[in-house]
Amino acid sequence: MSSRSLALGALLLLAGCAGQAPIEEGNTPVVVVPSDPQHCITRAECTTKVSRTLLFVFDYAAAGGDLVRRRERLLFTPAEAAPSDWPAIRIHLAEPVDGRFAFSAECRRQSCRYTPEQLLRVYRSYLADQPCSLLLDSAVRVCPQR
Repeated sequence: MSSRSLALGALLLLAGCAGQAPIEEGNTPVVVVPSDPQHCITRAECTTKVSRTLLFVFDYAAAGGDLVRRRERLLFTPAEAAPSDWPAIRIHLAEPVDGRFAFSAECRRQSCRYTPEQLLRVYRSYLADQPCSLLLDSAVRVCPQR
């Protein structure tokens, strides 16, 4: 092969690469990992999620659940509350920075209106700012995992 053919091939190869956008380190694709609604990183995010938790608690009571009490960072259905078809709930609020919200529910009767798993899904939907309505059984049943 002549040096002329080799040079022409190299030139064509370089010309093909010249049409492409340059690769910069800042242009690397960013992989977004879905966040856990029960986790908050910044003080602002934690404060917002505390507000959403309070909205959940108020909506829970408005739909028929017991009013909760507060002890420091703990919201809970009091032990002396009469058993109802609404599970007793317990929510531990996250620390203001890089914290996690803990949620549990317990049915104190043979059967309850919603299972603890359903209530957790609804609670997580509130934290994610896409609340499922506690007033509609159908909305609770189809409330997606977040």
